[in-house]
Amino acid sequence: MTGPYASSRRAMLAVMVLTVVAFGRSAAAEELITAVSADRVSIESTFTGAEIVLFGTIERDAQTVARPRGYDIVIVTRGPKQEIVVRRKSRLAGIWVNAQSRHYVEAPSYLAILSSRPLTDIADTLVLSQFQLSLKQLILLEPGTESGTPAAGATIFREAVVRLMRQRAHYVEDPFGVEFLSPALFKAQIPLPASVPVGVYRAEIYLFGDGALLARAANDISIRKSGVEQFVTHLAAEMPLLYGLAAVALAIFFGWFAGIVFRRD
Repeated sequence: MTGPYASSRRAMLAVMVLTVVAFGRSAAAEELITAVSADRVSIESTFTGAEIVLFGTIERDAQTVARPRGYDIVIVTRGPKQEIVVRRKSRLAGIWVNAQSRHYVEAPSYLAILSSRPLTDIADTLVLSQFQLSLKQLILLEPGTESGTPAAGATIFREAVVRLMRQRAHYVEDPFGVEFLSPALFKAQIPLPASVPVGVYRAEIYLFGDGALLARAANDISIRKSGVEQFVTHLAAEMPLLYGLAAVALAIFFGWFAGIVFRRD
């Protein structure tokens, strides 16, 4: 096809290609490069908790100028999912009994949300809710539900889950947990309590500028038991019959041994 029509069509295609390229460059104007101080944590009998240091830098391409208002970082670290049952007690005939309960599935066993500023100063509520970047925006699903819309009267149970998990230091929210060492270099300390569950953790890093999400990155952290703890856990999970027999044998042995030691002649 030749003529003015073909030339016009080629020009339009060229404009479209340049638009796509320009959009791609603008979308990738900032990039996150992150690393953690340790991607494996071993839990032994002397484990009293740990802190994982996450470092990151913000890389800009040659055509991107520094933002006058600077950047903001939000780091969300989630642990393995688990089922959580929360119950509400009520007084019946002078006795406290379980009156109501909620069963949540696939709830994070650990959740730490660290940010460079208060979350409401970084992004609006819609963005925080979309990525669950706040404990207030945490979605807990009940069996048979596919959305985060809570059932009537379920707010008090969801708040109870968050409160109890925060008391155990399994849920953490620190609005100043991310420190900028320079305009482009930042770090954060992810606290792990002594009772931290084992499994694979994922630290997701969100870069914001002027309230907009600019880039994302992620790092995985593996937490495993080691030594005797690992052997006992493996035995209980893979060979429960042998584990049960060994536990009974040890109980009988120590009972017999204690009878000999404390026997009165």
